[in-house]
Amino acid sequence: MNTLPRAATLYLRAVYTAGAIALLVAMGRLILRALSGDFADTGAHLLLFIILGGAVGSKKIRLTRGRSDDDVGVLSLGFTVSYMTMLHFGPAAAVLVACINCLVSCFTQPTYQRLFNVAMSALEVTVSGLVLGMLHVPSCQWIPDRSVLTLMHLPAVIVGALVYYAMNTGGVSTIIALSSRQNLLALWKENFLWTLPSYLAGGGASWLALYFMGKSESLLSITLVVGPVAYMIYTIYETHTARTREKQQHIEQLQNSQTQLADLYLATIKSLALAIDAKDQYTHQHILRVQRYSVAVGEYLQLSENDLEGLRTGALLHDIGKLGVPEYVLLKPGKLTNDEFEKIKKHPEIGAAILDPVEFPWPVLPVVKYHHEKWDGTGYPEGLKGEDIPFLARILSVADVYDALTSTRSYRNAWPHERALNLIQENIGTHFDPVVAQAFLAVIDSVVQAMASEGYGPLISRKEVPVYATKADEAARDIHRASSELWALYEVAQTLSASMGMTETLDILARKLEAILPGTTCLFLLTAEDMPETLIARAAVGTNREHFLTCRTAGQKSRSLGVVRSRQTYLGEFDHDDLLITSQTQTPWVPLNTALIVPIVHQGEALGTINLFHQQTDAFSVHDQHLLEMIAERAAMAIYNGLLYDRTRNHAFTDPLTDLYNIRFLTQYVEKRCAEGDEARCFAVLCLDLDNFKPVNDNFGHSRGDDVLRDLAGLLRGAVKERDIVSRYGGDEFLLILEDATMAEAERIAERVRAAITSYDPGLLHPRLGALRLGVSIGTSCFPQDGSDCATLLSAADLRMYQDKTDRKLRFMAGGQIMAEGQTLEPDTTLKASRRGALKVVSRKKAA
Repeated sequence: MNTLPRAATLYLRAVYTAGAIALLVAMGRLILRALSGDFADTGAHLLLFIILGGAVGSKKIRLTRGRSDDDVGVLSLGFTVSYMTMLHFGPAAAVLVACINCLVSCFTQPTYQRLFNVAMSALEVTVSGLVLGMLHVPSCQWIPDRSVLTLMHLPAVIVGALVYYAMNTGGVSTIIALSSRQNLLALWKENFLWTLPSYLAGGGASWLALYFMGKSESLLSITLVVGPVAYMIYTIYETHTARTREKQQHIEQLQNSQTQLADLYLATIKSLALAIDAKDQYTHQHILRVQRYSVAVGEYLQLSENDLEGLRTGALLHDIGKLGVPEYVLLKPGKLTNDEFEKIKKHPEIGAAILDPVEFPWPVLPVVKYHHEKWDGTGYPEGLKGEDIPFLARILSVADVYDALTSTRSYRNAWPHERALNLIQENIGTHFDPVVAQAFLAVIDSVVQAMASEGYGPLISRKEVPVYATKADEAARDIHRASSELWALYEVAQTLSASMGMTETLDILARKLEAILPGTTCLFLLTAEDMPETLIARAAVGTNREHFLTCRTAGQKSRSLGVVRSRQTYLGEFDHDDLLITSQTQTPWVPLNTALIVPIVHQGEALGTINLFHQQTDAFSVHDQHLLEMIAERAAMAIYNGLLYDRTRNHAFTDPLTDLYNIRFLTQYVEKRCAEGDEARCFAVLCLDLDNFKPVNDNFGHSRGDDVLRDLAGLLRGAVKERDIVSRYGGDEFLLILEDATMAEAERIAERVRAAITSYDPGLLHPRLGALRLGVSIGTSCFPQDGSDCATLLSAADLRMYQDKTDRKLRFMAGGQIMAEGQTLEPDTTLKASRRGALKVVSRKKAA
């Protein structure tokens, strides 16, 4: 009883109270009648009725269909005996017989049910007896009359039976409705209305039995009359109930068969739809997510079950028309052309045409055909607008767009949940039906959170290797993998066709592999040019990326190096001694358990390896191995071309003498930085010109001068940050790009560079002058203060460099001072215009 709703509990207590009062009143009246000697001659008859009521109490007829006999919806044949007792002895005696009958019939029920049935029995007899008394039935008046029932009393007897029926079925249906929160009237009509003929028959039979009993008062005659009547009533009840139960069971069997057929129908549709969906690498399981979102919105909008089934089925089949769209269009990573988009726009009509022969019992075709229509009429295929768009298609439209936004596609990465909701909010009234969109926004948070608790959906940031629980799931996986081979080749072909350097090539290939095998770490190891027996990391994505970015093979026994030597793939446990990881990152290391290492071989030359790692044990299959070997074979050409491209680019952008960047690279770099237009990220240009370098070449030879330039290149690299650019301008001139440097910072670095160069000992001993030292003139300019393009910045730095050189030489000429310790100048100097328009001090030989 503690589990019943509050309303049901209150109702039970009210019935208990009223029934107890009725029972006490009845017992009081019986006692008074017994004391007055009213039962002196009929006591044996009353005892017979009491015994008969107890005997037939166990004979029950189930009233509520589909329920057990212990439920409250059970009718005992004691009604006939109780009603006959009331017609013969009055309501007080009938209450006693009815309560005894009820206790026998519901002996095995819970206590609160037994109490309810006893209380209801007392109330039913009391109310029915009051009605019969008002209708002048002799035994039911306040002062009972022992007159014999006649034909004129039959209508009153029927009315009394109706009141008894109403009290009994009404009371029972009320407690069931309150307990199960069903509609009272509907429950009563379904489970109790059909019992009315039994009550009328029981009431009529009771009158008939008492009519014949009036002819004889002997115990034998009563037994002979009442016994067959009771048996007749029981037979009527049992036969009627049995037939009704048979019909109900037949109906339930038909309903179960229909449900099973519908389930089979949907299961077949779902299996075929998932098989089609599994061929698409980007939208795999998209239909299941869209179905979940759509049904949640439909339930929120309180759609009928028929519409919900149409929505469920339509969601599964809404993209079936993509079977008619070329795969190169579906998988294209970039923006579609107009012709390609026209092919995409045909898939709703193709899908509707495919499904047209199927006679769905639910509204499926409108969902499939019109889910790309827009509220403002700009959608396809027919440009329907507003209310003209089928309502279920409007629901699917929102769910479809949300899943597309929050899923990774060939042309972009998945959007965050909040960003996708913002776009839907912005397009209410244009793309989406306002009512549907608001309903979607109201339910989507709870739906995706529930999905996240199940381990999938847009809130899950890191994908795990899925667990396939059924054979159907495994079949879908096999289809997905088979399709992944074609897709992987297509993706690699896209990479091969692009003209790019090694870094870009490897980064794209690594990300493609991560997408093919979710949850993996992908690492490209290539042979180092200066260390043929060492593989170094050139690209890394996935788990522990920060650790792998700077790693290399750990000695000659490295597993990856062994794969390169043997040209044989390795599939097994992760080898902790394979790689030497020197990263200083603070990111914690995630333990790895499985490794798949495939060699990259081009025309017999081993270029390196593709390494896949995973946290799970036995995460990779033989299929994954074959797929990766196939990709490595195709990617080898791209990697080889990338190596050649990098070497060619290095030759084009580096100075062959000093191995510094040349003026071509520096010009492109500065132009790119200026084109970015980010004035918050300033940078400085330093223009350097060595002082008195010409005597080195003149007196010690160009080979020795080249050695000095190489030494100075190393000095300049060490004087600036790693991300700064050092280049050779030409001859004895150098250019430096200082990232994020202001003018004051640039001048400080210029002084540090000047000190490094003047303190440098080139080891040059002149026979007359002794040890020679070098000096340097430096000019600076800053972006954006001194210019917004490369030419302007170089000109400003060049001008200041020559001003610096002029000032220092003029000071020397005026004071005869040495410019720097151990440094001399040619004796005759003058000023002339430089080739860049600035003043430059140059030495000039005296005319003969």
